[in-house]
Amino acid sequence: MSAELALGVITGFPMHPSKDLARIKDMGIPTVQLQYPAAWGTPEGIQAILDAVAETGVEITTVFCGFAGESYADIPTVQETVGFVPVATREARLAKTREIAAFAEKIGVKRVAAHIGYVPEDHGHPLYQGMVDAVRWICGDLKQNGQVFSLETGQETAAGLRRFIEDVAVDNLRVNFDPANMILYGNDRPIPALDVLAPWIDGVHFKDGTWPTEPGQLGTETPLGEGDVNIPEWTAKLLSLGYRGPLTIEREIHGDQQRLDILKAKALIEGLVAEALLK
Repeated sequence: MSAELALGVITGFPMHPSKDLARIKDMGIPTVQLQYPAAWGTPEGIQAILDAVAETGVEITTVFCGFAGESYADIPTVQETVGFVPVATREARLAKTREIAAFAEKIGVKRVAAHIGYVPEDHGHPLYQGMVDAVRWICGDLKQNGQVFSLETGQETAAGLRRFIEDVAVDNLRVNFDPANMILYGNDRPIPALDVLAPWIDGVHFKDGTWPTEPGQLGTETPLGEGDVNIPEWTAKLLSLGYRGPLTIEREIHGDQQRLDILKAKALIEGLVAEALLK
């Protein structure tokens, strides 16, 4: 298991597990959340991942689900295409989640996470109970392998997500708290939301962004510390609530600038954590 408050990043093995984890280790980052790499799901691919972990010492803390047909182009498109909300694809996506969880088990990862889509705030909405049943089913399936299922924040209010978790009523449902997503979707304020969701938070994304400026449009992601989250205050609050899990940096751009932004984020987080722990 990773050390308390170990830094992390997100990868999908775009090159090769050994090269990608070595690159991450060279940045001084000891953990990753892994976007499900279907190309590495073969027995040979799984062995390559296990070898890379053993060689580098970089721990995979989470495997993240993604589904064909999802689009994050704008808020209406997210509502229509993401996660388990679309009824036409729900059964296939639940089966895919089960496949991803089996992959995670083979590489020794006990945490599976996903955006499950826009859970209706109206608990009488026709889609609501179906979403409760779907997540309860997948949690039951994962529990047989000693795994937890973690819900990414952002596409609902904190109060709505808490009510949903309480309605699913299982003991292996968790929250991957992404403060920027709450702002990018225009749904909630991430600092007070920590109090609402604290009992279930087992992972976080260090990401930043600005509020939407037009109806139906997402806000804009920014480098860490340059958006509307108020990362110093959010970090201090997170740690004051007793969180000691991985601190996973997410920067949704590519190329050299992504690496530079990750390194700047790493330095910022290290300073904030040191300051918070001294208090």
